[in-house]
Amino acid sequence: MMKFAVKSLITLVVTNSFFLLTPMRSDAQVNMNRLVQIAKTCQEDILSSNYYKRMGFDIDDIDYYIKKSSKQQEAITSCIYSRYHYSLVLTKYPWLSSTGEILSGYPGSISVSYLAHLFGDSYHTSILDCIANQDISSEECSFTRYKINDVDLFRRIPTEYWHKSYIVNTCPSCVVVHDDVSGSREEILKAFIKWFFTLDKAQRRELIYLLGDGDEARELRLVIIREANAAVKKYWEVRQGVEEQEQERRRQEVLGN
Repeated sequence: MMKFAVKSLITLVVTNSFFLLTPMRSDAQVNMNRLVQIAKTCQEDILSSNYYKRMGFDIDDIDYYIKKSSKQQEAITSCIYSRYHYSLVLTKYPWLSSTGEILSGYPGSISVSYLAHLFGDSYHTSILDCIANQDISSEECSFTRYKINDVDLFRRIPTEYWHKSYIVNTCPSCVVVHDDVSGSREEILKAFIKWFFTLDKAQRRELIYLLGDGDEARELRLVIIREANAAVKKYWEVRQGVEEQEQERRRQEVLGN
């Protein structure tokens, strides 16, 4: 059913028939072509044990939870949100994709988008003070150090929550890097700060505008989060519409219409 839903979602976009569905009540605009591509990659990756095998997870446990329909729905939702959110950050800051890696296999763009997601509605990230201080053990860096990577948490919690990790959903190589680095959070933050200083001044200002303290930065992060959530909502609306249309088609076949 999930494969049918994704295939039908692609068909709907191509034929523009998705406009026949009830419009989504949201201020956020969903890029349907982007949503289709992300839904397709999520279907291919998130419900495949091979995707997790690359990151060293217990495949037997993963396989067990992948077979549960409720977990499939949660996994697709989380994946679409994470990847759409990341795509929005890259759309807003297209230069990010060419800024290299903070560590080998760990793109700087991932660390930025992940922090934008986790800082969310916070007014006080202290990231500017942290970067200026450059002492990762300082009080100014405590919030960012805690937020910089969710793989530590993911490794500690039960396997059934495999799909909750933003990093797992967007960057398998980052998970491998995390496991290979001693004192991972501290080392990742240290690498992030070093990478930040490789950017030009205009780029640094743009990122602080996204990740920094205050109303404007918070609202920008929330706009991106709302748009990513709107994409998830649109996906499920379209899928429901597709399933209803398919059910009606079968009814009509039974009636000989």
